[in-house]
Amino acid sequence: MMERDNTSATQLTLVPIAQALQGPGEHCSTQMTQIAQWSHAYLCNPHPELGRSGAVCPWTPAAIKRETFWLVDIAFAEREQAAICADLLSLISRFKGNAPQQGNASQFKTIVAVLHGLDDPAQVNHYHELLKPQFLAAGLMLGEFYSHCPKPGLRSDTFNPLRSPVPLLVVREMVELDIAFLADQPQFVEAYLRTHGARAKVGINSVLHQEDRLTLSDAQWQVLRRIVNS
Repeated sequence: MMERDNTSATQLTLVPIAQALQGPGEHCSTQMTQIAQWSHAYLCNPHPELGRSGAVCPWTPAAIKRETFWLVDIAFAEREQAAICADLLSLISRFKGNAPQQGNASQFKTIVAVLHGLDDPAQVNHYHELLKPQFLAAGLMLGEFYSHCPKPGLRSDTFNPLRSPVPLLVVREMVELDIAFLADQPQFVEAYLRTHGARAKVGINSVLHQEDRLTLSDAQWQVLRRIVNS
């Protein structure tokens, strides 16, 4: 896990998706508008290769409807890693501080960080792997999107849902079913168990009941079975 340093974060402005859809302007880049449009056109709609009905991302339509979907530019050009990490980690407190802060509605909050000036997919993966443990420790998921992201979907190993026209890191609340994304590393499983406590096994059992429809590895299924039987 990356240690925190004293580097100050930039004063970032979270832009509601409704504002970003109106076009570039103050605090809203061309790339942010592009991703706002892509979110509506791609994330909010079905896809023939998804392997299930419904939107590609079931959280996105609900987040947009509740006006809890924000975009933010994270500048990469000519900046040190420590400064970039400070900006990205500041999204934890911004996410937690934005309403709603309690209840089921909080799971629909989403912050999409547009990685402005970053063109190297390896760097997207680098920052994702570097910072993911701190987001998980805060009870949040951090997802990586870029043009050729190879990660398959949960219900189709031939569909790659995390592909976007601009590199992104996406923050949302960790929900019980997210154990399906976290069973590959012990530290991720531990973060999940800490976050959900007594409810954790409910989420794990729900995933296990879908074993014939999900594309987890044998090792991941073994991890889930071991937890529910412990």
